[in-house]
Amino acid sequence: MSIKITARGFELPDYLEQHIKEAFFKFDKFKIAFQSKDVFMKLEEGRKFTVEIATKSNLGKIDATGEANELSDAFNEAFDRLERQIIKHKEKPQAHLSEKAQKEKENLIKEEDETLAKL
Repeated sequence: MSIKITARGFELPDYLEQHIKEAFFKFDKFKIAFQSKDVFMKLEEGRKFTVEIATKSNLGKIDATGEANELSDAFNEAFDRLERQIIKHKEKPQAHLSEKAQKEKENLIKEEDETLAKL
């Protein structure tokens, strides 16, 4: 899967493209099938950098942004937010399953108590 990188208002340093690819390798441990990975970077007035990351994967659409006076700080903030959102989306189904299991357990205990009360 290729990564679409767009820089507006400044020239993209060569090392940054490799750094972005390495940052996405970090997500391989989550076993996510990305359909698209887009990174938008822009320099706004007052030397403020904004980095926006938009991804589509088997978890759905996940976006993250980061703003800072330094490009690397904005980039790191955006990737940290993206990682937190990916973890949240990965753990969400498990949380629902555990709630369902807890309710089933409570229902079984309730039914068992009612059966014992009848005896």
